Amino acid sequence: MANSFGEYLRQQRDNREISLEQISARTRIQKKFLLALERGQLNQLPGRTFIRGFIRAYAEALGLNPDQTLVLFEESQKELPSAAAGEKPASTPEKKRALVLVLVLVLVAAAAVTVISLTLSLRQPAPAKKTPGAAQPVPPAGMEKPLLRPPSDLSAPFAVSIKATELCWILATVDGKTSKETMLYPGDSLKLEAAESLSLLVGNAGGVEITVNSVKLKPIGGHWKPMRFLVPEDLAKYLPAEMPKFETPNPETQKAEMVKPETPKVETPKAQTPKTGTPKPETPKAQTPDQKPQ
Repeated sequence: MANSFGEYLRQQRDNREISLEQISARTRIQKKFLLALERGQLNQLPGRTFIRGFIRAYAEALGLNPDQTLVLFEESQKELPSAAAGEKPASTPEKKRALVLVLVLVLVAAAAVTVISLTLSLRQPAPAKKTPGAAQPVPPAGMEKPLLRPPSDLSAPFAVSIKATELCWILATVDGKTSKETMLYPGDSLKLEAAESLSLLVGNAGGVEITVNSVKLKPIGGHWKPMRFLVPEDLAKYLPAEMPKFETPNPETQKAEMVKPETPKVETPKAQTPKTGTPKPETPKAQTPDQKPQ
């Protein structure tokens, strides 16, 4: 009965004449995981959260009701303990003897470690006394471990966008207070805003694309590998090879452009050109005899 649910899925797929390759292309789930699901080999799948996501995606690809399919899966899991009930449990005396043997081995190992540590400490020479005022050795230039710091464009507050290329489970903790858990399907996106910090627990590190403050980061891990990603602590590890250029306006230049002194216009007086020509002499009027001279 342990594999009854897997057989049910395979039978539904065969009835519809759909291959595993077609389901893998529709759901973006690797074929080996689909095959393990049909064979009931749940220990080969990433985890219980992923198993439920795989079943839901598998059912949707076949046109089945995802919720009813999940109920069938849960019912099949309840039958597993009864199927294994025929195994004879170990007797109590055997458990006691095994526990005593483990304790003895632990004590022997601890004693051996203690003896080896004392022997090594006696053989080591005494450390040389430090002369006061003696110069401490300085590591050569270039040997210091560089501090990885994200650029100023990736400083708080943080606007984070997560786009799923494969099925992925996300647990996000914003500013150490608010937590959000969700399952992303291929093509889904999740946008988060954090004032100071963000903690992401990603179930499928190779199946997501993460962008922080408009900067697309490198993949944070491999496919179907769980990974914890912290912002801003881990930003410097996954920065792209070429950072996009952000033009930051210079406040002094911007202020100078806004207040530009107007240069006064100086009017140049026009030079008056003297009139050329000889003035005409005035001709005196002839006096008549009747007019007295004034």
